This record gives sequence, C-alpha cells and structure tokens, in this order.
Amino acid sequence: MSIQDPAPTGTRRRRDPARAREAVLDAALKRFSAHGYAGARIADIADDAGYSEALVYFHFHTKAGLFREVVARIDADTQWFDDEETPDAFVARMREGELRYHLDARWRALDRVWAEALGGERDLLALIRPQLRHSVEALEGLLGRFDRGKDSDKRQRALLLLAVSYGARMLRRYDPEAVSPEEAADLLAFAATAVVRDLGEEG
Repeated sequence: MSIQDPAPTGTRRRRDPARAREAVLDAALKRFSAHGYAGARIADIADDAGYSEALVYFHFHTKAGLFREVVARIDADTQWFDDEETPDAFVARMREGELRYHLDARWRALDRVWAEALGGERDLLALIRPQLRHSVEALEGLLGRFDRGKDSDKRQRALLLLAVSYGARMLRRYDPEAVSPEEAADLLAFAATAVVRDLGEEG
C-alpha cells in the first residue's frame, strides 16, 4: 500500500517520491535558516511542504537525517572534489568550489545553524563531525596523487586547506566586507598551490 497525501484541493493523489523529497528539502532549508536546527520542527516543515509529517519521516527518518540531506544536496552542486589527475586541475577545482560556496545563497541561509554548532549544540556537532572527517579523508586521498615523498603528512596538509577555507568563511560571517567571495576563493587556491607544489618537490 502506497503512502498518499492530500492534494491542496482536498482530493487524493498518488505521491511522487522525487517531487515529495524536493519539496520537503526546500521547506527544510527555509525552516533551518529561519529557526536554526533546534528550532526547526518536522511538523512545520511537513506543513510548509504540503505533505504529511509521516511522509517526511518515511523519507528521512529523523531531523538529523533531513538536515544531512539538505547539506548534501547543496554540497553536490558545489563539486568540491573530483578525480582530476593534475595539480593545476586540483587547484582550479578547489577555487571553483570555494567560490560557489560563497556565492550560493543556500549556504549563507544556513549560517544560523553553523552558529548553533559553534555554540556547542551537541546534536548538531555529532552530525557535523563525521562530515568534517570525511572531507579530511577525501582531501588526503586526492593529495596522495601528487605526493613524491615517502613520509609527507597529507593529513596535515588537508587540515591546512580546510583551515584556510573555514577561516575565510568565518571572516565573511562576522564581517561580509572583510573578504570578498573571489578573495576567499583565491586564498584557498593559493594554499592549494603551495601544498601540491610542496608535495611534488619532496623526496
């Protein structure tokens, strides 16, 4: 038996899973940006999307799962990493991803949630930490392509790139005029260039 939801007209229609997911994710982004992670209620998100609360839980299971999907959808459009094989392509990809991040209003809309994380919101920290670890591991793997040395610390270099990226984001959150999106992207490209050059020269 399929899950159905009332259409706006009061008639019944068969659920379109893809459309339902997109509507819920759109509504969730708006709720998270307006009320933060703690203040966003599944019931309100479901109501905004025009679907039942049960359907939201059917697709995403928990609020944490829903938030994870909201972030993943934006992240997929940002295209941080790829299987590029040259240092120049890697640097260009990093710069492009950083610029897209700063220009994408969806990321900026989640600033309230990031502020909660900085404030030590435990549920949110538990959700974000695995994503950060995954980013470090992905960067380590990509940097391994350019490693000519035997004992280089790719993890340290990956953390350096993330520190530059997150540092520019913090500057822009506290003072949007301190660093432009283009300057933030150029900073990360500069750091990425230094990292891959250093790896190539080791040994």
